[in-house]
Amino acid sequence: MSTPPPELQEKDFIQEGYKKNPFPFWLWLFLLTVILALLWGGSSWYSGRISTLFKESPFLQVTNRQVSLFLWQNPEFMRINSKQKSGYLTGFQYVDNVTMELASADHYVDAPPELLFRYHTWSRLVKDETSFGKINQADFHKFLDEVPEWQPPYWPAAPKEYVQMVQVLASRQKEDLNTLEVSDLPTDVRIAFQGWKNYFKDGEAINQVKPTLPEMRQFLVSYPHYARNFWRNIVANSNPDYLKNLSVNDSEGVVPANAMSPFLKVAIFNYLQDQDKKIEKEVPKMKREVVE
Repeated sequence: MSTPPPELQEKDFIQEGYKKNPFPFWLWLFLLTVILALLWGGSSWYSGRISTLFKESPFLQVTNRQVSLFLWQNPEFMRINSKQKSGYLTGFQYVDNVTMELASADHYVDAPPELLFRYHTWSRLVKDETSFGKINQADFHKFLDEVPEWQPPYWPAAPKEYVQMVQVLASRQKEDLNTLEVSDLPTDVRIAFQGWKNYFKDGEAINQVKPTLPEMRQFLVSYPHYARNFWRNIVANSNPDYLKNLSVNDSEGVVPANAMSPFLKVAIFNYLQDQDKKIEKEVPKMKREVVE
């Protein structure tokens, strides 16, 4: 009779449990707490530093609303026309239309230094040299629908006179809103309207504008800050021939296309449109004087 095998002991079984001396759990917890604290502290420091920079630097204190005025006249800088959209004008999403996110309209713009420099240069030199055309009520209604950041509910800083004007706009008689007082229709709203109209209605005509040399010279008399000496270095890469050789005495010649930057084309187009309308108003007056 064979001897039965010995009974298996506990040590003979495969041990699948934890080791008797695992790395203490409390130490893992401590390390995780330290890492989270460092991340939180670093984030708080960075946010505080950015906040301080904005408070100390007027150069950075530009809102999406403000830069939108620049973009209408300089559409090549719009987010929709930028190849690199990551981190660039993030307040301008262009999902349904060419405008900004209403919630971020008065937040500081997320833009590279080069764009901010161009904005400040434009604002300092030529923002106030915008030539405005007629603003009829139908177009202004459409403008407010398509660019809602200029509706009073989305513009907390809107002057009370402007708010009142918009409220009674539908009941006003047909008129040129450009004749209103600045308090009733602020300059920034006029610039935005003119930019919207240029972008959506006048784009093809602006691209084809061909001012004569005398017309350009006269334009520069009225708006001297578009002259070559102000912009030559700024647009040297994109438009090296900006208003070059304008002193040539040629009454019949036209300004070459490569001598005009996009923002200059917009400006000269608006100027010529305004001049044509002034002539239209003067002709009937002259006829009446002849008859009398």
